[in-house]
Amino acid sequence: MMESAEHAFLRSVGLSVMQPTADGSHLTWPRVATQCDYQSAARFEEMLEIAVSVEHLGNKSVRYRFEFTCENRAVATGTITAVCCLLKAGRLESVAIPDAVREQLAPLAG
Repeated sequence: MMESAEHAFLRSVGLSVMQPTADGSHLTWPRVATQCDYQSAARFEEMLEIAVSVEHLGNKSVRYRFEFTCENRAVATGTITAVCCLLKAGRLESVAIPDAVREQLAPLAG
């Protein structure tokens, strides 16, 4: 669920987890760490709300925070750390987060 929420969050600010670049490569965000702490049970067919925020914006990585609730009841909190990479000819190379991407994420950082 966190990955789906991350994708929707990125789309909402005009980004993608697999964004084409001018040179034919793709800017992508492989996840390097995840964590989820549960506070209460979610039951079958309950609708969860997931709030996503940028917890930390580094030089090459971003850590997202996820807060799961159901009818104002805390269900879980989690994080995903993703590293900015270029995917070119099937190879990944970590790179600094481009300024244009940073400008879109920075206002969302807590």
